[in-house]
Amino acid sequence: MASTDKPGPSRTLYQSIAQRLMCQIRDGTLPAGARLPSVREIAERFGVSNNTAVQAYRHLESFGVVDVRPRSGYFVRDVAPGGEPSATPGYDTPRSVSWSEHVLRLMEPHARRDMVRMGIGLPAASLMPLRQFHRVLADTARKFPEESWDYMHPDGHLPLRRQIARRTLTCEFPASVDDVLITNGCMEALSLALQAVSRPGDAIAVEAPVYYGTLLLLGTHDRRVLEIPTSESEGLDLAALERAMANRSIRACMFSANAQNPLGFTMPEANKRELVRLAARYDIPVIENDVWGSTVADPDVRLPAKASDGHGIVIYCSSFSKVLMPGLRVGWALPGRYARKFRELKRFTTIVSPSLAQVALAQWLQRGLHDEHMDMLRRELARQVEETARLVLRRFPPGTAVNSPSGGCVLWIRLPPGVDSRRLASDAKQSGIHVFPGEVFAPDGRFRDRLRINAGNPLSPRIRRAVATLGALAARQHTA
Repeated sequence: MASTDKPGPSRTLYQSIAQRLMCQIRDGTLPAGARLPSVREIAERFGVSNNTAVQAYRHLESFGVVDVRPRSGYFVRDVAPGGEPSATPGYDTPRSVSWSEHVLRLMEPHARRDMVRMGIGLPAASLMPLRQFHRVLADTARKFPEESWDYMHPDGHLPLRRQIARRTLTCEFPASVDDVLITNGCMEALSLALQAVSRPGDAIAVEAPVYYGTLLLLGTHDRRVLEIPTSESEGLDLAALERAMANRSIRACMFSANAQNPLGFTMPEANKRELVRLAARYDIPVIENDVWGSTVADPDVRLPAKASDGHGIVIYCSSFSKVLMPGLRVGWALPGRYARKFRELKRFTTIVSPSLAQVALAQWLQRGLHDEHMDMLRRELARQVEETARLVLRRFPPGTAVNSPSGGCVLWIRLPPGVDSRRLASDAKQSGIHVFPGEVFAPDGRFRDRLRINAGNPLSPRIRRAVATLGALAARQHTA
């Protein structure tokens, strides 16, 4: 008989189901090694869809209490006497990162024009106002020849910084022009922020799964990683984060509150505020990667965690690379109380950012052209992501699940039992298709049953054939 229990005001259906199962796991009703009800049984018992049942089990997996066994189902993991998982990967102990060479090899096919490029998360050039921006670029070089030729102030082009600051007006604590520092893309902003607040050997809290670029950055700077359990709807488990802060096991945090890559969630406003409150209470800085934030549809929802930061504890990082032109390499940061150290590091590394790109971007923003472009880009990306997700579900084997991102253009795909994403990515490369296996989104490589693909390309016949090929390659493993 279907349960009449309703989720609480702060819980979704799948979270409510997961919580009930968690209670029985912790009290021993469902002991270690026990086989859990099938997806169909959960759906029938609670009167929900199979997809909701799958989400409940995925939620439990993210907390390390459930294992999925190919062709067998879901089983309770070994649980310690204290009631918590005894071997939750990554969630209790900071670990080193060693993915650099592997990830760099995975990135290389993006440069090949003969590949179907579904690996790097990036909207297609056809969605970008290339001719319009190039006209602004040429006009800028003609009207401002000396500014475009010379070195800029290390903080960045004043008119550009002013335009960026004005865009924070709806934040509870809007930025001033002096708060804004221009960088060479978001990655430099993140790198400088990391160096400003931590030292080699320090542990940094991240989401699980986390963007592979974050792991690359942390590994390159010899930082360790402490993963924080993360759900695909709410984002970070703030209770787990507070435990890590309270016992001083981390030096800083590096998170995305909006359209996180690869899960695609946007944290509720209350959770963003709580994140900032915790950071201020324990005096642990948060480095916020908001490179996809402007692609979230709702302007109120897309406000970053930085919007409620009255303590200067959040270092906000973003760029124009994903939403306008990756080749410009212009990003920015709001370093808060760490501005002095951030400036010093910038001056001792790249010193300044490209002058022509900064002046042109200032002109682009002043003329209102960026707002027009973003209105179109948000609509098109949302449409493409939805269409690509539907196509994946049609073309991939039964048991495949796809997330519903709130912004950005990547899909996090859960593969059916028996399908290994590393092998799938390798087979796809041989077929001329570039994708990313899930293993590189965790320091221990455990997401072998996940695949991330870029949905930033319109569904041309070539893209449709590529998705069909991926599905066929997955089916070959699934039925082997």
